[in-house]
Amino acid sequence: MREAFGAMFAAIVDFLVTVLGLFFDWTGSYGLAIILLTLAVKIVLHPLTRRQLRSMKEMQSLAPQMAALREKYRSDPQRMNMEIMNLYRQHKVNPFGGCLPLIVQMPILYALFAVFRRQGLFDGARFLGVALDAVPNFGAIARDPLLIVWPALVGVSTYLQQRMSVTDPQQARLFILMPIMVAYFAMYVPVAMSVYWVTSTLAYILEFYIVVGRLTPPAPAAPAGAAKPPVAVLPQRPKGTKRK
Repeated sequence: MREAFGAMFAAIVDFLVTVLGLFFDWTGSYGLAIILLTLAVKIVLHPLTRRQLRSMKEMQSLAPQMAALREKYRSDPQRMNMEIMNLYRQHKVNPFGGCLPLIVQMPILYALFAVFRRQGLFDGARFLGVALDAVPNFGAIARDPLLIVWPALVGVSTYLQQRMSVTDPQQARLFILMPIMVAYFAMYVPVAMSVYWVTSTLAYILEFYIVVGRLTPPAPAAPAGAAKPPVAVLPQRPKGTKRK
């Protein structure tokens, strides 16, 4: 089983290297070849990404009702979970629907990372004045300050992606460190991977706006208290009945 998976993974890597070479022969630039390869992979995976984004949009549309159910049944977690599952069934939403496409994409994405980290692949080729196989750590940046551009672009693009999709203020505070962490990790991998990351992230932002549009913050849950008004929960059909 392990050998079969290894052979399949190696075949995917070799195929991506071949496609990268074809794009290089066409453009004469490994930087442009990486961008085209990244976009080609995004196009192939777009049906899965679209399904993942639609699941995210459906979950977002149910957020106010879920918040109301959590508030209404916060003293009865078992009843709360049952009502939330009923809400999912009523609207035919699978809370794990966005996970499967992501899992399916993982081998291809991991193979891309393996391609860009392959020793000697770029052989000192440069893109926008920076060697694609250079690792922009602190020492390298001290010698060539231009290297800081790519970790910075990785952080900025990641921030834009999160700002677009996160609507919960609490989540926004938690995710503020993510772009900084991703930019820091970009300082320890070849620049080629940063070119891939920035291209892939910007393409994802475009897919998000096409499929989902701009998300709006969910309505806040009703405040707790004895005199609070009843929470608003959309009526749920009894199980087994049809919508009129």
